[in-house]
This record gives sequence, C-alpha cells and structure tokens, in this order.
Amino acid sequence: MKARARTLASTALFLAVAGGAVALAWFGIAKKDETAQAKKTAEEKLYAFAPAKVRAITVEAKGETTRLARTEAGWRVESPLQAEAERAAADALVDKVAELRRKAAIAAAPDTASLARYGLSQPRARVALTLDDGKVETLALGDESSFDGSAFVRTTGGGVELVAGDVRWSLERTTFDLREKRLLPFDDNELQRVDVTAPRLSYTLVRDGDTWRLDAPAKERADDATAARVLSAIRGLRATAFLASPQGDRAHGLDKPRWKVRVVAASGAPRTLLLGEARRTPSRSPSSPASPASPPRDEAGTSGLYAKIEGARELAVLPDGAAKDLDVDLFALRDKSVMNFDREKVAAAKFTVDGSSFDAKFDAKKKKEEAGRLASLLWTLSSLKAKAFVDETGRALAEHGLDHPAREVALLDQGGKELDRLLVSADRGGKTFARALSSPRIVEIDPAVLASLPKSADELQEKPPEKPPMKAEAASGIR
Repeated sequence: MKARARTLASTALFLAVAGGAVALAWFGIAKKDETAQAKKTAEEKLYAFAPAKVRAITVEAKGETTRLARTEAGWRVESPLQAEAERAAADALVDKVAELRRKAAIAAAPDTASLARYGLSQPRARVALTLDDGKVETLALGDESSFDGSAFVRTTGGGVELVAGDVRWSLERTTFDLREKRLLPFDDNELQRVDVTAPRLSYTLVRDGDTWRLDAPAKERADDATAARVLSAIRGLRATAFLASPQGDRAHGLDKPRWKVRVVAASGAPRTLLLGEARRTPSRSPSSPASPASPPRDEAGTSGLYAKIEGARELAVLPDGAAKDLDVDLFALRDKSVMNFDREKVAAAKFTVDGSSFDAKFDAKKKKEEAGRLASLLWTLSSLKAKAFVDETGRALAEHGLDHPAREVALLDQGGKELDRLLVSADRGGKTFARALSSPRIVEIDPAVLASLPKSADELQEKPPEKPPMKAEAASGIR
C-alpha cells in the first residue's frame, strides 16, 4: 500500500473511532438525563395508580356528594340520582388525580392546627377513588397559597402537599357538573335513523352508507349540509338545569310538545325526546318575587325551553332557541345537486353552445394542465346546486326553454358512454333553468356558477406562454 493510501486509511479509521466515542458519550449522557428525569417525575407524583384501574368515584364538593361507577358503556351517576355521567368530566377528574405532582412537601404528619391552617380541617372538596383491587385512594382540597395560587391537598397517606392550583377545577364538581347534560347523546357511526316532528314539518332521515337519505315525507337523498345541521342540533341539546319535581307537562308545554325527536342507533333501544315551551304568562311586578318552584321567566313573561325523555319524570331546562335548527322545510332537506356522476370515470366532455359542438378529451397521465382542467370542470358541475325545484316531472321542457337548450354538457367515460348530461336554458325573464338526464326534475340555477365553462373550442386550446417584453435598448438596437 502506498504511503498516501495508508495515511488516508489511518485518518478514516481515527475519525470513525472518534465519532463512535462521541456518539457513545452523547448517548450515555442523554440516557442518564432521561433516567434522572423519569426518576424525578416518579418522585414528584403523589399517586401510582393507572386511571383505567379506577372503578368508582365519590366526590364531596359545594355541599353535595356524588358517586359514580364505571360500567361497560362508560361512567354512570349512582347517587344521589341515577343518570349517565359526562364521560369527559369523570375521566378528567381521575386523570388529574392520577397525574398530580408535588410542588413542595408541607407536612408528613400534620396536627389539627396545621390542617386548619391549610384549609384541610374542612376541605373545599374530597375525592375518593376505588380501584379494581378494592384499594381506595383519597384526596382532600384545602386553601390556595396566597403566594402563587398553588393549592394545599392531603393525600391517602395523610400528608399535606402543595400542588398546582388548577386542581380545583377538576375536584370541585357538583352532581350537575358530573352528570351527562346532552339529552340525546349518540355515536355518529352508530346512529341509523332520526325522526323529527317540528312546527313546520315532520321528517325522517335514515343512514345510507356514509350519507343520509330522506325517508319521509319524500324518499330521496338528503342535503348533506342540512342533515349535518340537524344532527348537530340534536347533539347540541344540552341541559342548563334539571327539574327533579316539575309542576307537570302542561306547565312546561310538554302536554303538546312543539318538537319531538326520536333517535335509533344500531345498538340499544330507540329514545324519544319531547321539547316544549311553557305558556306565556304576564310578567310579575318587581315587588312580587318568584316562587322557587316556578320556572324561570324573562321580562316578556316567556318561560324557557323544556325537554324530557318520553316516559321519564325529570325535566331539563334548555337555552331558548336550542331547537331552532330542527325546524327545516322540505326544500332545505332535499339534495339540491343537479348532476350525478362518478368523477373517476369521466374521460371526456362534449359541449354544445348555441347549436355548435366541440369536444374535450382528458389524459391526466400525459399533461398536468389537462388534469387540472378536468378537476376544475368536474368540480364546477358536481357543485352545481338548484335554487328551486320548478318541475318534478321534467315534462315542461319547452315551458322552461329546455326543448332547445342554449347550452349542453355531456360527460363521457373511456368507452364513450354517457355518464350524465346537463341541459341549460337561455335567460328567461331573469331566471335560468336546467335539467340533468340523471334526474327528471327541472330546476332553477344560478348561471354565474357555470361562467367558467368553455363557450367555444378556442377556449379549450392551450395558449403558448407569453414572451417577456423586450428591453427598450434591445428593441432600438442600442448596445
């Protein structure tokens, strides 16, 4: 081996060994730091249980004692009443206790005077968590530190610790805070059918794969946005209060409910919610205080919105207007898409404008420009929506200027088979009408939506890029 080659090899070997030593040292330091941090975190944690091990929760706060139990379906309130629990609130409480960290150790064995000093002789809140092995972990919440807002707590072992002050928001929970306030909670993937009786219309939505269909009063595809709005309104029916001893259905407008919502899931029994508005009554004079048993009223003398599950006694109070998005008309519920085609199958389009026809063929594999042009064209056609349905039978073509349309667009597949065709009228008294061959109905449309479609073969031609303007010196021949 030549001297130069031996020198290069020695240098490479030295660099490799040095690099390995540096990497090993760095790894050792990083690993040591990671281990030290894990040890520090474990020492700071006040509890060692896993949240999934908790089977029951008892919370004493704000003069109430609430007991929750974990079931296969989630958390339930067992006392002082039987109701579904708000899963997020219950899980947040358990997680907060499980991850609670010590900011400072205050007293390992506090005496009576110390407990009083830290607000722990009469805690603001007490929490007891029963684990699946029967062990009970406890936490008592005392006063906050005047220095930085940290909270004094007492743990299962009896010691007093200082922790972050935000623990108060998780522990000081009443029965109302911990119970489920959604009146008809459902899993989106489980929901199969929704029946709504509203002041304007009674209607039914049924799941059809990933979309929704109208089952009553018409049978057709539902408008996606309206179906989503209805489901969101049902999901948003949340109680602001519960009345355990209501005055009766009539007093709360539930003898003749204005709305009725029935939901059917893939599992579980159907549930029906009744919603009513209390009778309008004259306003009280300022000198006449309301009875505690009376429903709340605003200055106009109208009570709020009330609801109850059919067959139950307990009533829920809802915000005024909570049911407004359930009251929709038939046009809003119906799918307003004009054309119906599979985008993936479209390979060509045939345009006819004022009797003249021209074609556009697309090969997305050859030109990005064509792929973009096709995507834009298909988006325009697929997003075309009806402003109004003017003829369900589709027979009045001449009356709406569609026997001799001003414009046609036919979409074809690779084999030349027509996937759908759009007929568009000329302006007729400020209105433009259209019909697709995939649907019999004639609709009114906004012509501005189709403004981007080509009106001649020239508009389909790819224009050469513009040349940059010549500099004045070059144009005049000056060098």
